[in-house]
Amino acid sequence: MKDVIFPNYTIGNDCIKNISNFLPLNSKVAIYYGEKAYLASAKKISFLFENYQVKVSRIYGKEATYENVNRIIEETSSDIDAFVAVGGGKCLDTVKCAADQLKKPIFTVPTVASTCAAVTKISIMYHEDGSFKDIYREKNPPQHCFIDVQIIMTAPIKYIWAGIGDTMAKHVESIFSARNDNVDYISSFALKIGENCYYPMLKDGKKALEDYEKKIVSIELERVVQNIIVTTGIVSILIDPKYNSALAHALFYGLTNRKEIEKNHLHGEIVSYGTLVQLMMDNQMEMLKKTYEFHKQIGLPTCLKHFHLSIEDNLDDILEKTEHNPELNYVPYPVKKEFIIYAMKRLEEYRGE
Repeated sequence: MKDVIFPNYTIGNDCIKNISNFLPLNSKVAIYYGEKAYLASAKKISFLFENYQVKVSRIYGKEATYENVNRIIEETSSDIDAFVAVGGGKCLDTVKCAADQLKKPIFTVPTVASTCAAVTKISIMYHEDGSFKDIYREKNPPQHCFIDVQIIMTAPIKYIWAGIGDTMAKHVESIFSARNDNVDYISSFALKIGENCYYPMLKDGKKALEDYEKKIVSIELERVVQNIIVTTGIVSILIDPKYNSALAHALFYGLTNRKEIEKNHLHGEIVSYGTLVQLMMDNQMEMLKKTYEFHKQIGLPTCLKHFHLSIEDNLDDILEKTEHNPELNYVPYPVKKEFIIYAMKRLEEYRGE
């Protein structure tokens, strides 16, 4: 397996055919996919079945668990040359984990634009009941990622909508976490790259969503998809892990302590609300105004009502879970429950002034 430092990717219609530039034709491959992902991509990935020796072809499972990883390891022939994973984040993370343990290269075909799983060298792992377990760290990111926007557009628009919110949080959180440090070259480089997680979204996000709905592969949509999948992934790979997130993600874990929120709302959707709370808490009013107005434009949450909550409710369990979340282990000042609830109250009253 060749070491990979930066994520490598190709974007374009039928770009999966370019896999022959990286993996010789007639190589032995194991293809794993999500159930819906296969239906969305079957015509596109038929190239693999016609030009490679497909040793295994099946659904990865229903959850990113070590049980599914072990099943993949057990049923995959040791003489395969590579894995191909086709699907959303949980599928990609499961197969990445298995490929890493088998020391085999993996190629990814994301079927939704909601996370950077297709290019990162971590796998978010869960228990079989769907609750978070841990983060598995691979030696390398995937050998290559093939981004076909036509495949991605078959997924419901809510996934890219939430992906925009999660991507913007990356910049807001990382600059906050790194604020007091004399960061090294690699992390400073990642922080600069991370600006593309935020500013282009303000410019392109609304039109990208409109084009997505119309099934138009515009330059704005391509830029948004690449920033969700690739830019966020590059930041995740390069930056010191302690700068990777902050209050927006800590509050995600706090809010999803309520099972109805975890069940009915997407990761990036919840994180996007946390981004506003963090900006308010940190008194970053100029960035808050831009982010708040953008949220209003595309319908991302701006208040607790979005989650069927009120500031008058008892939120102690949410605040407790947030304050003690590991995402707040490295921030420029202690983030206490009192700061968080005060920021949430101010946000309830805020109107973008």
